Amino acid sequence: MNLLFEEETKKERRRQVIKEILWFIVMAVLVIILAWLIVHFALKRVSMIGSSMETTLYNGQDTVVNRSSYLILKPKRGSVIAFYPEANDDEDATVQKDSTIQIRRIVGLPGERVQIRDGKLYINDEELSEKYDFGEITSPGQANQEILLDEDEYFVLSDKRSDIDDSRSSSFTKVTRKNIIGKVLFSMNPFAMISGPQGTSEQETQEGNESETNSESD
Repeated sequence: MNLLFEEETKKERRRQVIKEILWFIVMAVLVIILAWLIVHFALKRVSMIGSSMETTLYNGQDTVVNRSSYLILKPKRGSVIAFYPEANDDEDATVQKDSTIQIRRIVGLPGERVQIRDGKLYINDEELSEKYDFGEITSPGQANQEILLDEDEYFVLSDKRSDIDDSRSSSFTKVTRKNIIGKVLFSMNPFAMISGPQGTSEQETQEGNESETNSESD
């Protein structure tokens, strides 16, 4: 009886081990499939073209774009986005080639009025206070006159504000909702989250330390 009981116990243990191994294999396969779907459908590798986003991004620098960012939510002010340009000869056409993808930062949202006066950016007649120091706006371009954005249109600027290769230029492509690929999450070389121009974090830290020192002195 004991031998039979031990034999049945061993068989049950073997069956349990086999089940656990099979379960692990199934889960591993599912994780691999999920990762493949995320990489191929939710994320997209995009290279920065030109120097307009310096010092946040540099020419030729590879980035990763989240294509699912705006499936439900709307693009927000301050976000760095990747988008396809519109064809010059047809406003309804989009040039969907990876080599043409542009990367810029959103400053104006649909339905807003945008204008640049005396080197300062105004949204609906109120000066926009931005989180990062992008440098001086030396040329307002077509934004010297107030621009009313359509209900699906976004106004974008270069992080290198002296570079007018953005919505200030009449030759720059219109940025509409349907052309936006997604939000730029991070750069790949080197690996870093996308926020503001390089040196901003160090500057904020220094300012914070100075503020703490002043408080202690008081």
